[in-house]
Amino acid sequence: MIYGLYQSAAGLLTTDYRQAVLANNLANADTVGFKRDIPVLAERVPASEAGVRSGPSDPSLSGLTGGLWLGRTHTDCSPGPAVATDNTLDLALQGPGFFVVSVNGQPLYTRDGRLMVREDGRIVAASDGAEVLGRGGAPLQARRAGGPLAVDENGVIRQDGRRIGQLALVDFSDYGALRKVGATRFAAPDEALAPCSALVHSGYVESSGVRPIAELVEMMAAARAYQMNAQMVSLQDQTIGRLISGALRA
Repeated sequence: MIYGLYQSAAGLLTTDYRQAVLANNLANADTVGFKRDIPVLAERVPASEAGVRSGPSDPSLSGLTGGLWLGRTHTDCSPGPAVATDNTLDLALQGPGFFVVSVNGQPLYTRDGRLMVREDGRIVAASDGAEVLGRGGAPLQARRAGGPLAVDENGVIRQDGRRIGQLALVDFSDYGALRKVGATRFAAPDEALAPCSALVHSGYVESSGVRPIAELVEMMAAARAYQMNAQMVSLQDQTIGRLISGALRA
């Protein structure tokens, strides 16, 4: 096995993945409620230490690393900046927590609080019409002939001064249990749910958690790392070619 060649190839694969994650972050720099992903690369344990290799090894390789390996990609759930919209059905959360919507009967969790009222009075997500759930897990319903809705800081929804429901707000004891499912939403097991103390601000939306300049800097660093690994693969290929040519001439 050509040790350096395999290490450089691993560097290419991991850096390519890192670039893909950063590109997705940048593509969602203007997506309401989006949470950026953080690609994590870890040092790979050499086979001699991992207990996989059997038989003798070259002593000169004993001090070398096993190269790079993909770690778990983390999601940064830090809140994004709140942006005023003057639309009373645009909601942003102050503090940790999530709104709850229902998609195909499954509860999903999001920081995108843009709501709208369907013709039948059902309160749904403005992005795709997913039903917004209230406390107790039931969909929220407004009166079809009623006036505009108002939402207070506790998530209580009123229509013509009368209470019609309260938004379900949840938090999680371990954000590592969250799994992205698209449309800035997460799925999570019920046992990870925790009480939520976030406040609701009407007339605002939470912008993306992506900082474009920082992501671009990371993307440039990843591109340089990819280029360096590609050069190392080329150099080692040339070296092997020279060794083979020299051996054939001998």
